[in-house]
Amino acid sequence: MIEKKLLRSNLLNTKGSKKLSINNIIKLNELVRNKIVCTYIPLKFEIDINNELKGYKELLTTYLDEDKIKICKYESPFIKNKLNVLEPKNPLTAKNVEVILTPGLAFTINGKRLGRGGGYYDKLFSKYPDTLKIGLTSNERLLQDIPIEEHDYFMNYVFTNDKYYKSDI
Repeated sequence: MIEKKLLRSNLLNTKGSKKLSINNIIKLNELVRNKIVCTYIPLKFEIDINNELKGYKELLTTYLDEDKIKICKYESPFIKNKLNVLEPKNPLTAKNVEVILTPGLAFTINGKRLGRGGGYYDKLFSKYPDTLKIGLTSNERLLQDIPIEEHDYFMNYVFTNDKYYKSDI
């Protein structure tokens, strides 16, 4: 979709804080408490939340296996995959997940997400449609609207540096 490509190219140079406020960290930790959580290892423009997460039951992350995104235990050492994203060097596949923390180039307050264009997270959400989906982004990457396609999934919550939004999905 041309509109999404244009948005992506415009957002590549958008800077923003990579940290959440104390209040948002507290709220996020309330949402993940006693749950199996899949997080991400942040790229240079993404919110870095992993050292702030507390109280979860188990921490997981993602890895690529023959162009398919899968979930595994969050364990070092980490290596870069073909998309330049860090993942565990020796992934131990996990089956269950209750919360998926989701990066993106941009989000809207009603849960729309603009990813990097590979569709990996939408494929992951299709495997775990009932998980709580939480998007994390900087204030500068919160948009009024994002064009969506039929396969796009909405977030249940979107956290920015100092605010959070619960969607109506």
